[in-house]
Amino acid sequence: MNRIYLFPASLAFTLAASLACAAGETITVKVKSLSYDPKVVEARAGDTVVWSNSSLTKHTATSDDDGKTFDTAEIKPDETSPPVKFEKAGEFNYHCKVHGKSMSGTIVVKAALRS
Repeated sequence: MNRIYLFPASLAFTLAASLACAAGETITVKVKSLSYDPKVVEARAGDTVVWSNSSLTKHTATSDDDGKTFDTAEIKPDETSPPVKFEKAGEFNYHCKVHGKSMSGTIVVKAALRS
């Protein structure tokens, strides 16, 4: 009788783990006065990145292709950007439109883990 209950519990655990992998992780980049921390972020396809502004001025996180890949718009002090989901592998360079490319970072996205 225990085996009847173990199979559904095992199946539920496997399904929950698969959904967690499919959902991806959320990675937070801290925005400082003139830098991003960390400057280089490693993520997996399906992960989401948010930028949290801990400085006293507004900032953006804008992809170097003139914002075609992503653009958070202005992030006010003590606020967090809308989430940016990375669906495919690649290297995505970005900067702050307010402070120029001297304030820059990179998101390195690797292929998603297979479940």
